[in-house]
Amino acid sequence: MDVTYAYTGLNSSLGSHLVSQRQLMTDLTLQETTKLKSQTYAGISDRSLTLAFQSKISENDAYQTTIDGIDTRLKLVTNSIEGMSKLSSNLAGSLDGNSFNLTSNGKTSAQVMAQNSLDGYISALNTEYGGLYVFGGKKTDSAPVEPSKTILDGDTTRAGYVTVAAQRLAADTGTSGLGRLTDGVSGTKVDLAEDGAHPFGVKLAGVTSTLSNATVTDATAASGGAAPHSLSVDFTGQPTAGEAVTLTLTQPDGSTTSIKLTAGTASSTDGKTFAIGATPADTATNLQAALDTQLKTVVATDTTAASAVQAANEFFDTTSGATPMRVSGPPYDTATALVAGTPTDTVFWYTGTNDSTNPRSDASALVDTNLTVDYGTRANETAFVDQIKQMAVLSTLDVSSGSDTAKALYQSAVTRTQPVLMNTTGAKTLQSLETEIAGSQKAASLASTRLSIATNTYQTSVDSSMQVDDTQVAVQITTLQTQIEASYKAASILYKLSLTNYL
Repeated sequence: MDVTYAYTGLNSSLGSHLVSQRQLMTDLTLQETTKLKSQTYAGISDRSLTLAFQSKISENDAYQTTIDGIDTRLKLVTNSIEGMSKLSSNLAGSLDGNSFNLTSNGKTSAQVMAQNSLDGYISALNTEYGGLYVFGGKKTDSAPVEPSKTILDGDTTRAGYVTVAAQRLAADTGTSGLGRLTDGVSGTKVDLAEDGAHPFGVKLAGVTSTLSNATVTDATAASGGAAPHSLSVDFTGQPTAGEAVTLTLTQPDGSTTSIKLTAGTASSTDGKTFAIGATPADTATNLQAALDTQLKTVVATDTTAASAVQAANEFFDTTSGATPMRVSGPPYDTATALVAGTPTDTVFWYTGTNDSTNPRSDASALVDTNLTVDYGTRANETAFVDQIKQMAVLSTLDVSSGSDTAKALYQSAVTRTQPVLMNTTGAKTLQSLETEIAGSQKAASLASTRLSIATNTYQTSVDSSMQVDDTQVAVQITTLQTQIEASYKAASILYKLSLTNYL
């Protein structure tokens, strides 16, 4: 109940004191309940600083949320890269050019593993996180990589790698099976030449000779002359058995192969020895026949493997906005140029962001004041593409005949692909890419640590300004209760009232 005091100085003073004590009790009780010194910022003594600190806390919380998202995404990317690296390592370990055993589908077990590894790569590069495809650069709304079957086999209108590689092989083999070289005999002279200045077939890189009574004309690349290159061997007499001429050939993928033709008493079926004939002209004919045999063997093995590798380079190397390249044709066996594929006639295996900018910049986030972390990734980065190419080459190489030529072809392919699959050092490898990603994670992690420390500092200051000391408030309430009781007792004496009646 309310109490009405008489208008005396004493009454008014005592009444005001009692009202003040009750208001203070109300405030302290509210503080004890809410744990806050004041229900409004007006009651905070250093409210400007408190508001500033609360703003920084909110800002830091937003940064931390961003960092948490980045960390989760980059862990997913790192796990994907590690998984792909393991696929490459296991495949490389399974490759042995001297082990050639075909399975029921006409492939070696390593070729089957190569196909499975390729499927694993494609699946990893189509990894999705929170509805976003993480290996598509800025384009995250759809899978950045075509299915492996489409990549290899194409579809009804678009050529896949298998078709592109077959066309490239035709262009590298030529109509005669000599790797786009032409040879012939004119009397005592054997001529060998490239059939034109174009990117296909084997190229004459150099020639050396120990043949006596023979004039070797060197117009190969080693001579410094312009393409097409050529050479000739003109017998002025008979060579001696054991003497030889050695040709160095550059393959379509840039590797080299040597052909050694040794003079002997009889020609060998493999073309490595040519018979010294009855006359220099007969010897020239025998040399040309041996040369044809060896060239056809090389083209069926080393050149075929090199052609598959080069076709993979031209089909898969689309970094920095490049488009798949393929042989201009038909006809393909006499082609002289490459042409850019189009989306309507060639499978563009990667459909994500593809320009000359740094892939890391495709995804950026502000993780602290003036600190941005770049963490984008693209499936057509060299680190991934180098591995995919080897798997495509191995899985599609036709060695189903099981012949000696097929075995040599397989060995040549293994020699070319295994070192790339095993490559773990240097720039543009899976390991170097993983290191880059780890750098972004580290930058975000360090920012997170700094933000946590700063937030704790801000929060301590805010708590000190806004929150009450429970013990102190409890003591104040107890003390005030005692004071109020004393005040009421004094009032009851003065006004002849009991505390019970007053209340």
